[in-house]
Amino acid sequence: MSATRKARRIRILLTNDDGIFANGINAVGAALAATFDVTVVAPEGNQSGSSHSLTLGDILPIREVTMPCGLKGFALRGTPTDCVLVALLDVMKDNPPDIVVSGCNHGPNVGVDVLYSGTVSAALEGLRQGHPSIAVSLDMVHGVQPHHFETAAAVLMEILAEPAFYADLVKAPAILNVNVPNVPLSDVQGVMITKQGFRAYENFVEKQFSPRGRAYYWIAGNSGPHDAKPGSDGYALINNYVSVTPINLDLTCDELLKPLEDRKDLVDKRLAVVTSARGTFGRPAAPAVGTRRSVKSPVAATSLNSASKAPPARTGAASHYSGAGSEVKAVSATAVKKKHKR
Repeated sequence: MSATRKARRIRILLTNDDGIFANGINAVGAALAATFDVTVVAPEGNQSGSSHSLTLGDILPIREVTMPCGLKGFALRGTPTDCVLVALLDVMKDNPPDIVVSGCNHGPNVGVDVLYSGTVSAALEGLRQGHPSIAVSLDMVHGVQPHHFETAAAVLMEILAEPAFYADLVKAPAILNVNVPNVPLSDVQGVMITKQGFRAYENFVEKQFSPRGRAYYWIAGNSGPHDAKPGSDGYALINNYVSVTPINLDLTCDELLKPLEDRKDLVDKRLAVVTSARGTFGRPAAPAVGTRRSVKSPVAATSLNSASKAPPARTGAASHYSGAGSEVKAVSATAVKKKHKR
């Protein structure tokens, strides 16, 4: 290889859950495009709260669009996870990305937010497909200005400038869930490596009534205050730090494995009683080894003998069968009409 040959630019797949025309993805896209080779495949419209859902049993129309930031991108009528799959398995299959970036989300993804977040799930799908993946969110409040997406974009660029920082993601395996405080870049206090915290939702379901008195619901989900426990993602944001939380695909609660193992005999004993009495899937239990199940009932024997003889063929327009084991014959519409006229 020629020493003068320029190294190729790092390829990035960019997606989100707020939609391809949202401010967050456009701020990030514009910043990334100055340094990286960026391919955008993002939802056509808002997919917030879609989590890791897939579109099954329906088509996924896609079209090329020009984004507000000037980038060309692909708008997919699907979920963020759909977007990642279409991008990795088709759009970018010949030139796969080095990194998957999801965001910047309009609002934080901390605590239990990650269970509902399409932004985080898109990054997790990138990881599941074998790519280092980063989710980026801004701790903004809808309707409350300003929104410092430029801060989130700048933070992301600094993270990407240090490959050693995210070198072990696929091996772990984990993604980086990055949450950025909604402040000017000069007010960011630094980076804090955090654990996923907890925060409750207030008025999660809102009930209203139509003018005719019919009830309907909104999933409102107003977020409660951030977790103020030191070391949590919420604590970092409260103090104007960037929160970086490694999140993996394994949802196992390791703390309960040993206690549950110690108590599993309680359930095993109950199952043993049920299975011995009913057999597998509710059928009577099989006879013990060395015994034979005999059928000596005259009624049973008669039934068995009768079943072995083919019934006589039936004739006439309404006949469906011509004898035991015959194929089902279609009844003509004319024959049915004649029968009803009689």
